[in-house]
Amino acid sequence: MRTLMIICLLAVGLFLVPQSTLGVKMSIVSVTAYSYNGGSYPHNITASGKRVQEGMVAVSRDVERNLKLKFGDKVMLHGLGVFEFQDRMASRWRLKADIFMHSNRKASRFGVRRHIVLVKLV
Repeated sequence: MRTLMIICLLAVGLFLVPQSTLGVKMSIVSVTAYSYNGGSYPHNITASGKRVQEGMVAVSRDVERNLKLKFGDKVMLHGLGVFEFQDRMASRWRLKADIFMHSNRKASRFGVRRHIVLVKLV
């Protein structure tokens, strides 16, 4: 009787264990920064049709495809923060992300950061 009770409690316990519902998709990328200082259309417009602003990120098409990103999705670049996907890069780029900065100087000083983990926030 005692054995049966323990087995029943174990079985009930298995069904009560919460299952993870958070799916994490990630990619390792090189990150650069770009800026926009005046000029004409379309250089200040993203692929999603929005004006560029800080907090936006452009990613290479392979990363967009692998992470199944849609415009407006939030992504986290490890050590850099959370950005909104609003732009895509030219098709020649692979495993790359490009963050927008208002200042040319700030973007230049940012340089290239290699092997940053990009995580799609679900």
